[in-house]
Amino acid sequence: MSEPKSHSDQALREPAPRGTMLWLQSVQWMVFLLANTIAAPIVVGAAFDLPAGDVSSLVQRILLVSGGMTLLQVLVGHRLPLIEGAAGMWWALFLTLAAVATGGDKGAVLRQLEMGMIIAGVVLVLLSLLPLMGRLRDLFTPLVTGVYLILLVVSLSGSFFKGMLGITRTGGIDGTVVLMSLGVILIVLMLSLKGRGLWRSMGPLIGIVIGWALFAAFGYLDREATGEATHWFALPQLFAWGTPIWDTGIVLTSVLTGVILISNVVASILVVARTLGQEISSDTYRRGLRGNGIGSVLSGMFATIGPVPLSVSAGFISTTGIRSKRPFLIGATMVALSGLFPIIGDFFATLPSEVAYAALFVPFAQMMGFGIRDLMSLEPSPRNLQVIGFSLMVGIGVMFLPPSAIATLDPWLRNLVANGILVGLLLCLFLEHVVFRERVKNPASE
Repeated sequence: MSEPKSHSDQALREPAPRGTMLWLQSVQWMVFLLANTIAAPIVVGAAFDLPAGDVSSLVQRILLVSGGMTLLQVLVGHRLPLIEGAAGMWWALFLTLAAVATGGDKGAVLRQLEMGMIIAGVVLVLLSLLPLMGRLRDLFTPLVTGVYLILLVVSLSGSFFKGMLGITRTGGIDGTVVLMSLGVILIVLMLSLKGRGLWRSMGPLIGIVIGWALFAAFGYLDREATGEATHWFALPQLFAWGTPIWDTGIVLTSVLTGVILISNVVASILVVARTLGQEISSDTYRRGLRGNGIGSVLSGMFATIGPVPLSVSAGFISTTGIRSKRPFLIGATMVALSGLFPIIGDFFATLPSEVAYAALFVPFAQMMGFGIRDLMSLEPSPRNLQVIGFSLMVGIGVMFLPPSAIATLDPWLRNLVANGILVGLLLCLFLEHVVFRERVKNPASE
């Protein structure tokens, strides 16, 4: 099926930025991709008790994979300015398995996860060859995407506030961290609302630079560079965690995780396409899924965290107004190349997570707005209100369950039941398309 070009190309064929503006917008995309990438390896590294040098190496590998997969997707995949970053469900799977493993078992778990991501990626590539994507696209009506986006932001809001309030750092509220985080949020917000031209598009970047400088000035850069980067250039090591190990439970869980993340692929493509005013075909989803499968295989080979297209890219585009592909391509290239220089991994490992959270607060808040917008476009019928209410209440309720409540479940089932986004999304799909199925064709699927 050929790619529709009426809106798709028009949305990205705006006057391309040149000169200084081009490079500044490219750096903006680069920093945005970095901000959505470097937190995951730092947290996972701590969960698996990896030494500082290994965490720095993990950062380097994830930069290469995320930047490289972003380029692959925009060139031959879904072809949208949609960044690839560590998937929340993969991240959660890593943390869940780290919590149940002890001592030397943690090293074995990492090797089992390498195998799991490779197998999951192969399954996704095979699924992308089947004529399923048209039906999957029709499943994601405005009601479903609205519920998904709201659940996504709600699930992350706790981590955002714990970071921005200093709780993650000190165990309690740190007034200095709060003020600095608030300052970064206000800078990004004011520039995105009141700024014009260059200033509007540079909001998140300026916020990160100022926030990083403030944290350095007040002595809050507690993650020092490891100093172990003895070579200025180095190819990331394949299977850095060791030779992959087959574990049936982890392989099944990984495959299930990859299949469930198809919903993220579809929803992210749909949200960004709507932001750009594009019309997209089933082939777009199919290529995006194939790219996601390749990314999962590469993540297993390079011993990193499985990627997924990040729907927050729509919030970034809306906040900054950057719609041209050229700065996106340059920014992704710079991120991929930075994964070849160990010293860069050392350097970015010092970025305070509080600054990243604060700078991303506005784009993520925008995502909540997108979800509300989708739901407001619906008729407030009893049927729609019931589906929305049940899905949100159950999904958010699951997020508040204590870990002890599901501790007796098998690890693969525990990882699924503990995921409020997944539970709410599956319930929403079930109610929307099975229990309260409407026979009238939804305009969103046309």
